[in-house]
Amino acid sequence: MLNNLTRNDFVSNQEVRWCPGCGDYAILAAMQRTLPELNIPKENIVFVSGIGCSGRFPYYMNTYGFHTLHGRAPAVASGLKMTNPELSVWVITGDGDGLSIGGNHLMHMLRRNMDIKVLLFNNRIYGLTKGQYSPTSEQGKLTNTSPAGSLDRPLNPIAFALSAGATFAARALDIDAKNLGTIIKAAAKHKGSAFIEIYQNCNIFNDGAFANLTDKSTRDQNILWLDQKEGEDDLSKAFELSQQIHPVPMGIFRSVEKPTYESMMKSSILQSKSDASMVLKYMLNSGNIWDVV
Repeated sequence: MLNNLTRNDFVSNQEVRWCPGCGDYAILAAMQRTLPELNIPKENIVFVSGIGCSGRFPYYMNTYGFHTLHGRAPAVASGLKMTNPELSVWVITGDGDGLSIGGNHLMHMLRRNMDIKVLLFNNRIYGLTKGQYSPTSEQGKLTNTSPAGSLDRPLNPIAFALSAGATFAARALDIDAKNLGTIIKAAAKHKGSAFIEIYQNCNIFNDGAFANLTDKSTRDQNILWLDQKEGEDDLSKAFELSQQIHPVPMGIFRSVEKPTYESMMKSSILQSKSDASMVLKYMLNSGNIWDVV
């Protein structure tokens, strides 16, 4: 481990204030346990969040962080990564923040294959605003904004990420510490856009949403564990898996290396400088220096 960092080195002095029993606690713990294993200097790690319960995440990490506007975390994260490509940038968002008002920003960040990691907490409800149905809520969901049942068909986060062009897409459970840590580590090592959907229980407004996957007596028959080492490079196969309802696929759907946006931008800038230098040399040698001005 770099400089003998431990979990405690990533725990901030802020009081963690989520509802008792919230799945966010497990995700926070998994991240704090995993970061020391990545050998990344603390000063090179940045967490960027939007609005919602997940938005508090940067406060609880003893790293750099930004708590931004609703749905705008991907935009801020993109600016950070372009300004300093050496940073390890993580976007923390929820199914409401990331897939409603933030869907456009998230889509374009993923399609550009920016080397940014996204943790999307999916509890299929709006928690911070007290239980409205979200983009991932099941059809017919009874909430205070859908008293007769939601008419919307739920958005599939994995299918969304794959369609946008994410080169790494995975799904995990909040309480499955071992597999969640493994996936976070794989995403961190991936060079390119990495998207992790995390099924997260909201025990106040949508308790038991994933009970069939977390109950030890039933989860083995309800979960299809995917290979967490190599993932699935076949986009069509990965998309097919994203549509599967039973058993529910968990793990890495796709992991493929492609040029990142930052690397292509750097090459483009270097090429532009080279072209400009060649033009200047030509003008100087030809005596037409005023053509340059």
